[in-house]
Amino acid sequence: MTGYWLPPRLYERGAQLAATIERRLGEQFIGAIDYWLELPERAVNEPTRPSVPCRWGEGYLCLDLGPDDLATWETFAGIVESDVDPESVAQRAQVWRLPVTPYRSKPLPQQSNNLGNCRRRIDLRTVRVVDLTSMWAGPFCTELLALAGARVVKIEPSSRPDGLRYGDGDDGSGNAPMFVELNKSKEIADIDLRYCSEGGEFHQLLRSADIVVTSLSPRANANLGISSDRLHAVNPDLALLSITAFASGSNESDWVAYGTGVHAASGMGWVDGCPLTPAFSYPDPLAGLEACATALAQLAGDAPKQCRVSLDRSVAGLRRSS
Repeated sequence: MTGYWLPPRLYERGAQLAATIERRLGEQFIGAIDYWLELPERAVNEPTRPSVPCRWGEGYLCLDLGPDDLATWETFAGIVESDVDPESVAQRAQVWRLPVTPYRSKPLPQQSNNLGNCRRRIDLRTVRVVDLTSMWAGPFCTELLALAGARVVKIEPSSRPDGLRYGDGDDGSGNAPMFVELNKSKEIADIDLRYCSEGGEFHQLLRSADIVVTSLSPRANANLGISSDRLHAVNPDLALLSITAFASGSNESDWVAYGTGVHAASGMGWVDGCPLTPAFSYPDPLAGLEACATALAQLAGDAPKQCRVSLDRSVAGLRRSS
């Protein structure tokens, strides 16, 4: 990891969160926190590194683009080439639903995620989880719940698989090592949420579930007809946990972004007036740990039925612990 940056107190914060989860469950099961925080490094010998800062006008942009974004970005970049303000360009990119964020040199004021309290230990052996997450943070949260005994059903349509499935180390089978590690304790249901009927398999899963964990954006949830109102119409007792890049109420609350983009917006990792590339997307595992702790508080009845954990607030908590 030579030449890449990580927050100085990352591992301490990760250990604190792991201890909180294990205390709420009354058992030690997570193991070495370094393994989970460094999962991209542990899964394959030569992991793909996060995108380097892109010099743009008066500052820098984080272009966290996937293969499907490249053509759109080329068109967009031609349109905004005269705009020298990275903040403005990022805001305009979000209208195009491109995962572009500005590198900010100063952190914005930000609260930490509220992880709730647990006044009793939780037994997950009878708990059922519907998992609507993908990539790293959400699947890490739900994998921890599964490892602790919950039955977790991951909704993953074959028409739109998890972005990690064909990631680093995949041999073409759709079993990339990092994807497998984050989902090996779950059942996977091939359900396309765009075509769900009221009596179908998805609604049956909801009726018997205790909690739904989603990493879809609020806009995507609404477009798919799985807003909180609609989910509670199927099962009024459901706890709902949403994992997003940015917090509710922030200017970026509905932005499309991944962990590297959240790092860019956090204002951390600057040296001599230049932003540094993180070794890996460290906001993701922190948010996954915080989401797991929050889910346990919800299941214990010690947190609201509807909660939101954001990657940017996970990073804010890291700043305060350093």
